Amino acid sequence: MIIKEMFVINNEFLNTRIDKWLKHKMGKIPQSFLEKSLRSGKIKVNNKKIKSSYKLQQNDEIIININYEKTPERKKFLYSPSIEEHQEIKKNIIFENHDYMIFNKPSGISVQSGTKSPKNIIDILNKFSEEKKYFLVHRIDKETSGLILFACNKTFAQDFSSQFREKIIKKNYLAILHGSLSINEGMLEHDLLIKDKNKIKNFKAETTFFVLSKNKNFSYVQASPITGRKHQIRQQFFKINNPIVGDDKFYIPHYKNHNHPLMLHSHEINFTYKGKNKSYKIDPPLEFKKFLIEANL
Repeated sequence: MIIKEMFVINNEFLNTRIDKWLKHKMGKIPQSFLEKSLRSGKIKVNNKKIKSSYKLQQNDEIIININYEKTPERKKFLYSPSIEEHQEIKKNIIFENHDYMIFNKPSGISVQSGTKSPKNIIDILNKFSEEKKYFLVHRIDKETSGLILFACNKTFAQDFSSQFREKIIKKNYLAILHGSLSINEGMLEHDLLIKDKNKIKNFKAETTFFVLSKNKNFSYVQASPITGRKHQIRQQFFKINNPIVGDDKFYIPHYKNHNHPLMLHSHEINFTYKGKNKSYKIDPPLEFKKFLIEANL
């Protein structure tokens, strides 16, 4: 869209910032584009370059000569869970009371909705819940199976979130890795680049692990994240050249996955509830157990 126009300012916009006036006149247009156009002189006031903070005066002449291509808006998706989905999801509830719920998440379903994954557990639970509302206090990847903790009211949503921040809640994962680990236990420490609020930031990641069994082709490990970064366990084992079997995001080409699901399972969670320690464990799914046998682990 090419815009070539000249405007004269009247009393209505006296002392208005030029960038606010431009947005009022041209609609939703990125601040970064306006700043660039002002710096390059494609938008001038009284035939002079000005900054976005310039305040308009009566009879100022604004000259606009820009070519702006509007970014198409993303299509919004609507997801309406079915009663059949809810009935199927309920089969995976391990424990529930008025304050929290322990859920055994199957691989292949997201915990919350995303642009590529409209079907999700939290929406299914809340649509058909009449007595309570479920709150997310942590997440596991769509491809990861196993235990996840939900709060059933705001009080315990805040309580569990605080426990995660203070590293009181402990989680243990089971994973099958490509290759034979060189050591049988230790700590992985890495700086991970993660997108946060549309910016790429560097986050420290720490995970302890120990080997349960291994051979020349595979390693079966228990991993315990100390920090809670996105894809943390997957990224860290990838970085030491022992990616998780079935990982199609963090993988090394010469290791063939043979279309296996991600062999990462949230095996155990420990937390504090009303002054008492609570611990829950769940065995990995059938596909995981079958692969252990196939891999002679």
